[in-house]
Amino acid sequence: MFCDMEGTSGIADWKQVTFSDPASDQGRRLATLDLNAAVEGAVAGGASEVVAWDGHGNFPGALDPEILHPECSLIMNAAQEGPVGLSEDFDAAMLVGLHGMAGAKGGVLAHSFTRAVAGFWVNGVEMGEIGMNLLTAGAYGLPVIFLSGDLAAVREVKALVPDIESVSVKQGIEPYGTIVTSPAKARAAIRAGAERAMAGVATIKPYRLEPPYRMVTRWHTEEHARRDACRPGARLIDPRTVEAVVADLR
Repeated sequence: MFCDMEGTSGIADWKQVTFSDPASDQGRRLATLDLNAAVEGAVAGGASEVVAWDGHGNFPGALDPEILHPECSLIMNAAQEGPVGLSEDFDAAMLVGLHGMAGAKGGVLAHSFTRAVAGFWVNGVEMGEIGMNLLTAGAYGLPVIFLSGDLAAVREVKALVPDIESVSVKQGIEPYGTIVTSPAKARAAIRAGAERAMAGVATIKPYRLEPPYRMVTRWHTEEHARRDACRPGARLIDPRTVEAVVADLR
């Protein structure tokens, strides 16, 4: 399970996902309880082993191990380099607490990797963290069978994997504000959705694009672009846009 924080039920403000803010204590509890609901559903649907990767940040991370579901192992302090611990030994992946990409219409705390990114494309396909998680899982031959998050996240994943099981736990209101489902009701829906999703292990195909992967990042500022272009293999293609080409996502 790939876990993030912004798409968690009951979370509607950046304070809840910023570790330096006291409100993040509530955010971590909410995120862990959403994960626990997904674990319950996966186990009820036949999963024999569940491993979760905390993808929101290094320690303390989005997830509280003290209240973690006993059937779930947790990969902690490894959020900076994308999903960690993947192998072909797994049968499928699930996304829990995901959010829409930068600029997503009606997105709740929408962004792509960092709030400084204005847009991101792989081989011409615009995507955010959801798309990259799909691609990374696909590189290991794993289908992504479930997503929970806000309505923008659900729309985003459905555009890439139409048959995926998904649960929306909240909806952004333009120009601001969020309609939040009761976390208790959202967790019941997550549990049921994750259980249903287990049938997709045999039917949903891994999401793939043909390599090499041409990744284009549009930054909000020229300063961010210049810094990004210092990475090995990256180059500026205009003052705010950086291109990097990689052969493998593993």
